[in-house]
Amino acid sequence: MTSQLIALFMAAIAYSFISAGIVLQKKGIAWLGWKGRKDKKYFKHISIWLSGFLLMNIYGVPSAIALRYLPPHVVSAFAGFGIIVLIFLSKYFLKDRIFRSDYFYSAIVMAGILLLNLTENISGKSNVSGGILTLLFFLIPVLMFLFASIVDSGDRFKNIFYAAVSGCSAGVMVISLKGLVHFFEYRLSEYPGSIYFYLYIFFALLSFISLQMSLRSGPVLITGQIQYSTTIIYPVAGSIVVFSGSTGLLQLVSIAVIVTGIIKILKNR
Repeated sequence: MTSQLIALFMAAIAYSFISAGIVLQKKGIAWLGWKGRKDKKYFKHISIWLSGFLLMNIYGVPSAIALRYLPPHVVSAFAGFGIIVLIFLSKYFLKDRIFRSDYFYSAIVMAGILLLNLTENISGKSNVSGGILTLLFFLIPVLMFLFASIVDSGDRFKNIFYAAVSGCSAGVMVISLKGLVHFFEYRLSEYPGSIYFYLYIFFALLSFISLQMSLRSGPVLITGQIQYSTTIIYPVAGSIVVFSGSTGLLQLVSIAVIVTGIIKILKNR
């Protein structure tokens, strides 16, 4: 039980790192396209931006600890908690506005996370399965990216589709990291010998590129809703297909509650 509580805490820390990283990158973004003399203010912006970049890229450490004891879809559900952290950090560091409804929907998200954990068998044990469905799970984000790149469609389509690719790719990263921890635990020197290691790197790049394409094509509001929602939903399929897991009705309801809370919070922005 103690290990599982630590794992839950690590999952919350992982997505808090991502949220804090986003806020720091936003606060220091002025260094991009900087005009004029590169003075102390310029280097201050770079330092803040790099701090955010670092936080966003070390989230895998607490995430790996969480995945040692928790199913992938339970860990990814903490993206909902990350949204709450993002909103409140934005208020204090970026002076963004917090609406009264944010408190209500934040409580809804936390209730969904709590319900998911209370109704989930959170044993870290899992069986890895292969087959066509597993292959399809890893191929879908790639095929979606290629489709969005080839099809001559409007910006709204690209905004939504690339955001979905980014979220699904982030979900594959969670599954890949679970695979590494499942086979090698924390023996990092053995990670490069596994296909999961290269899948993690590939989908990290795909998620990053797709996110930039989505942001370039449309409003950050739409990007956020789609990206965070698919980040939570897609690992559910991964847990079932790759690790032979099972998800009951209450777990699906919990995930739906979390996603709904995220969408409601982001719609105010």
